Amino acid sequence: MRDKFISILKQWPFIHRFVKVCYWKIRSYQEILLGTEIQEKYWQKRHLLKKGDWQENEDWVMGYWDSKVHPHRRFLIERIFRYSPLSILEVGSNCGPNLYLLAKRNPQLKLVGIDINAKAIRVGKRLFGQEGISNVELLVGKTNALHQISDKSFDIVFTDAVLMYVGPDKIKKVVKEMFRISRKALIFLEWHENSEKDPKGLGIYHFGHWKRNHINLLKEFVRENQIHIEKIPEELWPGKYWNQLGYIIEVIL
Repeated sequence: MRDKFISILKQWPFIHRFVKVCYWKIRSYQEILLGTEIQEKYWQKRHLLKKGDWQENEDWVMGYWDSKVHPHRRFLIERIFRYSPLSILEVGSNCGPNLYLLAKRNPQLKLVGIDINAKAIRVGKRLFGQEGISNVELLVGKTNALHQISDKSFDIVFTDAVLMYVGPDKIKKVVKEMFRISRKALIFLEWHENSEKDPKGLGIYHFGHWKRNHINLLKEFVRENQIHIEKIPEELWPGKYWNQLGYIIEVIL
């Protein structure tokens, strides 16, 4: 029904643009007023929508699993291995495509993924079992509920397009917990913008996501010279916004 309505609106481009702007303006006010809970509820039930995030696969979880071949994942994995980690936690892992690549690269690693979507975790456990991979543990949980993990438990804590869904109400708590857990480095592949409009790094709402100045966010926790930010090559993720805002953010501890 929604897709049909949009296709009808597109017959009148001016009206379509006006409705789109109004929709995102209202959505931004909702997320600012109600906080990250809106996104959390969406991602908890995301698998119920008959539309994939990857390769138009209608099975949402399997779309993520099949996206192991996406070039940005190899780039991220190579960056993680620069730190010679023995233990790695991914926050927002879905069914574990990044963890799969890490496990294949080094079966001796301690790998843990946490995600808010229970079905993604359930399917991921089954898929890893089918692959005979035993060094990956998957947990159900929110990005801001990492208290179950003890201090300095992992060499590396990383995210892949996850913090962009965490609003100003929770982002500092999430990052603080990641610092508590990590020993060597934090690595984020996220939307970044060197904007003075975001002096605290809490984020600017942008079509369903939060783009933020990560330097301003992270320098509250570490010295600025410990933060390294690099634009990812455009060919890794040639989407409309990723080729402009896609960065890898590394914090060396």
